[in-house]
Amino acid sequence: MDKVLDKELDKIIGGSSVSGTLLNAFTTIIKFIYEVGEGIGSSLRRIGEGDLCPLK
Repeated sequence: MDKVLDKELDKIIGGSSVSGTLLNAFTTIIKFIYEVGEGIGSSLRRIGEGDLCPLK
């Protein structure tokens, strides 16, 4: 195996594109956070209004 010189290392350009899998992961995380917030908000609203189902 040949050694790569520092000058040659500066010329190497790595891939930095955004793939579909990465976008899908971000979308899934955002949807999850939204749904958790929606559930917590709904629970707080129902508790505040006293609109809870009675436990028997």
